Amino acid sequence: MTKSRPPGGRCRSRIRPLNRALIIALWALGVSHSHGCEFPGPIVYLSKGAHLAETPEFYWELEVKRLARDFHPKEKLDRVALMRGPDDVASDTDTAQEATSEADSADFEAALKDGEIKPPNLDVSANQHGSSREYIENVDEKSTQPLPSEFECEFADYDRGAFAFRRGNKHWDEAGKEWLTLLNRPAAERHYRTVWAAFMLGKMAMAKGDPEAVDWFEKTRQYAAQGFSDSLGMAADSYGWEARSEWKSGHPEKAAPLYLNQMALGDESAVASLKVLIPDQPQLTGTLDEQSAPLTTQEKVAAGDPLLRRVVTAHILADESGDDVFGYPNNDNSDFGPSTRWLKAVHEAHLSTVDDAEYLGWVAYMVGRYAEAQRWLDLCRYDTPAADWLRAKLELRSGRIKDAARNMEKAWSIVRNPSAYTGWTGPGGVGGTYKESEWNMTMEQWATGDLGAVRLLRSDFVQALDTFLKGGLWDDAAYVAERVLTTDELQDYVDSLPPTAAVAKPSDGMVVTTGSADTAAALRYLLGRRLVREQSYATAERYLLPPYAKLVEKYAQALKDGANETLQKEQREEAFSTAAWLARFDGMEMMGSEVAPDDFQTGGAFPSIEVARNRISGQDVEDTDGKDVTVPMPILPGRAEVRRLKENRIRPDVRFHYRVIAASLAMRAAAFMDDNTEELADALNTAGMWASDRDDKLGDRFYGVIEERCAATKIGKDVIAQHWFVDEPGPWSNALKARCDALHSQLGVQQQP
Repeated sequence: MTKSRPPGGRCRSRIRPLNRALIIALWALGVSHSHGCEFPGPIVYLSKGAHLAETPEFYWELEVKRLARDFHPKEKLDRVALMRGPDDVASDTDTAQEATSEADSADFEAALKDGEIKPPNLDVSANQHGSSREYIENVDEKSTQPLPSEFECEFADYDRGAFAFRRGNKHWDEAGKEWLTLLNRPAAERHYRTVWAAFMLGKMAMAKGDPEAVDWFEKTRQYAAQGFSDSLGMAADSYGWEARSEWKSGHPEKAAPLYLNQMALGDESAVASLKVLIPDQPQLTGTLDEQSAPLTTQEKVAAGDPLLRRVVTAHILADESGDDVFGYPNNDNSDFGPSTRWLKAVHEAHLSTVDDAEYLGWVAYMVGRYAEAQRWLDLCRYDTPAADWLRAKLELRSGRIKDAARNMEKAWSIVRNPSAYTGWTGPGGVGGTYKESEWNMTMEQWATGDLGAVRLLRSDFVQALDTFLKGGLWDDAAYVAERVLTTDELQDYVDSLPPTAAVAKPSDGMVVTTGSADTAAALRYLLGRRLVREQSYATAERYLLPPYAKLVEKYAQALKDGANETLQKEQREEAFSTAAWLARFDGMEMMGSEVAPDDFQTGGAFPSIEVARNRISGQDVEDTDGKDVTVPMPILPGRAEVRRLKENRIRPDVRFHYRVIAASLAMRAAAFMDDNTEELADALNTAGMWASDRDDKLGDRFYGVIEERCAATKIGKDVIAQHWFVDEPGPWSNALKARCDALHSQLGVQQQP
């Protein structure tokens, strides 16, 4: 009899909740977390079959530091400038004001000590100066009280100018006269406030829109170089302000080197500031009459200037390259996008020499102009990682896989270290991952993915695993370990790794993180679970977490006893029942796959992309307007990899495959039970729920056996009345739960819900 399911569909077992330790492990894995209500899972390079053919992600901050490495200003940046944000506004005004007050006090004391100023009464003069500075700090446009008098010296000149400046633009001419009076003093009388006055004259001129601001900022640095005191690092700070002045005056080509000097000094607000130099482009919508839209003056200037051209090229790549974890490309491959328009601007500049030609090659590659990419690459004068990487991509397209592997390895050896890639030796170094968001791969991960994928193409499978592991792509490494390598290859690799530290017991949480300290331990555990799937139980125990090694020993013995025809049927039934229960409720920890189909890495909470299935078919499935669209991979996996994927299938190849194994073992146990007993009905009903959640046909089989052998039992009647399995415990499940709970407690295995 064919069953009919009740309204609402099948009964589904609930996925176990993530425990606290596993959540911590996911953070350590670098897992991307929820975006809205979606969970993308860990970043997996091989999840999208097109990555190997695509342009990798370039990151603006890395590119800015790469460009700034050629600048070596002598000035030193003060902490006030470091507190400023990208809009040249102090992020902490109180702290900046405190630092200014401290510098002023120190300068005044030094001037008294070295005799540069000689007031008639030191204490009175110091009090007067302190009162003036305190008043200046609190003055605004509404203030009407005059500035307290001071002993006549450079400090008094500067303070009168600062007082006028703080009272608003109506008093700026007065401020300028005071600061110019200071600068007209003999050099010996203005050691401490010359730099300050020049800097403030520049800022005031810039606020007025006066191009003379540029001259004052240059003089600020000149005065500091001549030995005048620069207690607030204004000479260094002047680079950014001068750059801003040049930009506002319509001279982006002059602003670019100034901003890069600012960056070289360690002022990272230049990263954002440089973006203002990128030419605005017309808003193109793709109509035919826009295809020949003329270039703007800004675009022409940028294309013609050697340094600004490099800045804009880097920005185009950072803005357009790569894609997110879901595989949605960011770049616009149309003939109307920013990349093609920039290439047009560079061509029309009729250049005789081009710095960073390889980066222009990447822009051409990004929009599918491969011959043009090769031409730019041929103009590259140096052997850079970006050039090696692009060369490898183009060699792949022409089928020269061996050459591509060699060049990709050269690129990877440098790109995986941000400091080596940028050549940056400035303040702060180059740390972090420089990801625009949690949905993107780092540049290191892109390079790792490309090299690992090329090694897969060359059937260098062990090297591919090693590459993915070292480059921080754990899921890709797990895919190779579980589905591509032979068991012997994986075992040899794991055994070659340095000894790992003790792994926490499962009672403390399923700790399987894949940071540098735990990757080897995680790989050992992965191998142990694979060996269990392949029924090499004794060998598996060497690699599993200690409590689960003991549990697998019990599981293996139960399987052996169940198959032992010399034992009584009651003994065999009990053995198969125990094995079934262990497989169902400890299957993830004993034999679950790290990635698809079981996804041990997330405790089974989130399904990952079926990388193996996609690579066998040579197709990727993409979501287009809410519909799954099959897209052929531009570079197909090698035959050897596909053959191994078929040989190393996880059987059955369904999510939580161990539940099907558990159901099958329960069916074997049921063969030794008497008909129309509650024990039999409970076993078939319970196992039927396990099976139907994974395999409809197997669920039908259990339902049919209940109809044939248990129709007279209470559970059997309830199942038949509902036309499907019921969530109803019985003697078989109660006894097994109690027995296995005791075993868990004895072995120190964490209880799972």
